[in-house]
Amino acid sequence: MPTSSVEEWRSLGHVYHLAAAMEKPARRRRARRVLALAAAVVGVARWGKLSPVRVEGDSMAPTLPDGALVAVSPLRGEPALGAVVVARRPDGSEHLKRVTAIPGDAFRTAGRDPLVLRAGELALVGDNAGRSIDSRHYGPVAIEDIVAVARFCYWPPRAWRRLPGGR
Repeated sequence: MPTSSVEEWRSLGHVYHLAAAMEKPARRRRARRVLALAAAVVGVARWGKLSPVRVEGDSMAPTLPDGALVAVSPLRGEPALGAVVVARRPDGSEHLKRVTAIPGDAFRTAGRDPLVLRAGELALVGDNAGRSIDSRHYGPVAIEDIVAVARFCYWPPRAWRRLPGGR
């Protein structure tokens, strides 16, 4: 007499083996799909020269929550108004911010009169302005300090989205 559900299942003999045999092709199909998807993602990433960047902090929330993973690619030309970019800060670190003003636009920094951005300058502001240290604090950013443009957020799944301005 079988003493556990596993033993009971195995006591059925041919039924157990038939179920196991039927499950193998399904597992193989699932594994092939996962591998194909992974290969496609790697291929697209290499073809598009995409790199992952982890969002640190809440300055871009709720668009990009803390810990989100974003695919970025090297900047070609000037980023569009509204694009999310990776920029070098004055202290040498890098951060993700949104382009809110381009050359010729007026932009207000903290405690100062508005200034008109010159050629080669951008204003970058976090989506969560109350939690962001950005161009309002340290002024315009030179286009040469833009390292990459964010293309899409792929993690966590609830935050998945294509980001604007990614040409």
